[in-house]
Amino acid sequence: MLSSSAVIAESEFDFEELMNDVETKIQEVQNNIAAKDANTAVAQAKQLQDEFKLVEGFFAKRGNADDATHNAKEYQDKAANIQNALTAGDFDTAAVAANDFSKQCRGVCHDKYKPL
Repeated sequence: MLSSSAVIAESEFDFEELMNDVETKIQEVQNNIAAKDANTAVAQAKQLQDEFKLVEGFFAKRGNADDATHNAKEYQDKAANIQNALTAGDFDTAAVAANDFSKQCRGVCHDKYKPL
């Protein structure tokens, strides 16, 4: 049941809209880390992780985009790293991880896949 809802979610999202949300959300995560609002930043990082699960599925279905699928998995890990650092109360590590997420996202994938 859970996997079928994930498939439905993948088929229903607008990729460009999702990417715009990702850009906004990572900036919000960074702002909330700076404000020492761990609860909000953790929730937003979890949303990023979930969004990149959708991105992974999108590129897996699309085919001929193994690098984008791999990158989507890496961003899920990066979002988890942010969450883990914040859960441990380590705002400095969380800030570095969020900055890395933002920088890598723009440089690695956008140049090749945006706009679709």
